[in-house]
Amino acid sequence: MDGAYPFSLRSILIAAGATALCCLCSLWALRSVSAGVFKKAGAIRNNRKSCGCACSSCGGGDSGNARANGEMAVGREKKAAAAERQAGGSMMEQLVPEITTHALSYLDYTSLCRLSMTNSAMRRAANDDGAWKALYHKDFSLEQDNITPVHGWKSYYAATRAIVSVNAEFFNIIRERSLTAMSRFWLNADYVKCVHGSGELFTGYAAVIDSWAMAFNWDQGGGQGVAFQIRDVRARVLSDMAWVTMNAYVDMDSGPFHMTNIYEFHNGRWYMVHHHSSVMLADGDPGPHNLFG
Repeated sequence: MDGAYPFSLRSILIAAGATALCCLCSLWALRSVSAGVFKKAGAIRNNRKSCGCACSSCGGGDSGNARANGEMAVGREKKAAAAERQAGGSMMEQLVPEITTHALSYLDYTSLCRLSMTNSAMRRAANDDGAWKALYHKDFSLEQDNITPVHGWKSYYAATRAIVSVNAEFFNIIRERSLTAMSRFWLNADYVKCVHGSGELFTGYAAVIDSWAMAFNWDQGGGQGVAFQIRDVRARVLSDMAWVTMNAYVDMDSGPFHMTNIYEFHNGRWYMVHHHSSVMLADGDPGPHNLFG
């Protein structure tokens, strides 16, 4: 038996164990090498993504640099514009308030509103009550210098501008002789009144609108349909009521009509509730009388 099997069982077991150990070592070494290769490949991919394909082998170096330069240029422009606005605002803040108000008084309504939308410093200056008071006196009247508007001069300016626009619409309706528009212009109430240039009084909505129907059909020689001008417009506005006084010149050779229009605010808009017209007397001559007024 010793001649048929020259190796003992113990020797065979030792050899098998050594072989298994070598296999395990080989597998561990192969795994480590593979992990290193994959890790290196991942690092290369990450570098390519982070550089935005700036390397020449990707063919995107020029576009990436151009995009970066463009973004930097835009950023510089924004910073410069912001610095310019901030400088303008700081200069405005350094001015004496009286000088600021005087400077802003040269602006019109639209320009002052646009100025308030530039930056915070300009907004504070453009919303200054003194600036809007000066603008009101320039555009409308000095008569209301001593009043203190409840919501400030900016709000009062806007309300006055609105009622003056409504009052101008009244005369456009007369020029167009639109009875439909005149019917919508008056408040449908029994207390409305209208006194035309003839001196005749009409009370109640129906009577007032009928009087305008007669006025629009008045003979051309009686003064209707003749071009006229409105001058010396003065307005006073309260929360839900306003009145406007003015002079209306019908034929420049004759004297003007003194007019007073009173409005009430209902359902989000202004309605006329009273119209009074009288001829200005000159040298004892009462002048031409008609229903126009």
